[in-house]
Amino acid sequence: MTTWQSIINLKGNYTSEPIPIPISADGVLSKVSWESVEPVGSKITVQTRFTRDNVNWSEWRQCINGAHIPDIAEDVGFYNVKIMFRVLFNKISYDVIQPEFKGITFYFEPVLLFDNKGDKDCSPEIWITKQGNGDFSIVNSSYNNEEFKFKNLIHDETVYVDNEREDIVTSLAVTYRYKDFNDNYLSFPVGKNILKVTGDADIKFRYQFTLLQ
Repeated sequence: MTTWQSIINLKGNYTSEPIPIPISADGVLSKVSWESVEPVGSKITVQTRFTRDNVNWSEWRQCINGAHIPDIAEDVGFYNVKIMFRVLFNKISYDVIQPEFKGITFYFEPVLLFDNKGDKDCSPEIWITKQGNGDFSIVNSSYNNEEFKFKNLIHDETVYVDNEREDIVTSLAVTYRYKDFNDNYLSFPVGKNILKVTGDADIKFRYQFTLLQ
C-alpha cells in the first residue's frame, strides 16, 4: 500500500531474484556482509530468506553485517538451496541524504556432519585418496577446532588411518606418513561434530558406536 512516507521518498526497498547456491553438503558455515553508506538520519536494513524446494520459503529475517545468515544451520543438509535478499531504505526526513547500498557478499563453506550416537567418543578408521598434490586436514569446529592434518600428500595416494590403534598406512611404496602427520588422531565426542575439510580428496569412514549397557 502506498503511504505518505513512500511518496515523499523517506522509504524504499529492493528485492533480489532467487539466487541458486551450487552446493550439496551435510551443512554449511555461512556469512553475509555488505557495503553501504548511511548518512546521519538514514538507515539500511538487509533481510534474507531461502527455500529448499523452490516452493516453500522461510520468513524474511534481519541480517547482521559480517554474521551468519539467519536460519541456515550448520548441521542441516544443504541441497538445492536458493536464497533471496532484500534491502530496506529509511531516512527520518526529506532533507537527509539518501543512503547508498553498494553490494552484498554471501559466503558458504560446506561441512561434514559426524553424528556420534553412541555413549563414548568414536575413533573411526578413515581412507583418504588425495586429488592433486598437497595437504589435507579435518577441523572439528564443534570441539575447540581440533585439527587432523597430513602434509605433502601425492595425487592418487590413499592413506589409511586407524585412529583407535594410531596406525597409518599409505598406498605408496617404501613411504611412511607419520612424519607428515600432526599426531592428532580423530576422536569424535558424543553428539554432532561439524567438520571442516581442507584439501581436495575422496574420504571414507568406517566406525562403530559404543553403547554402554
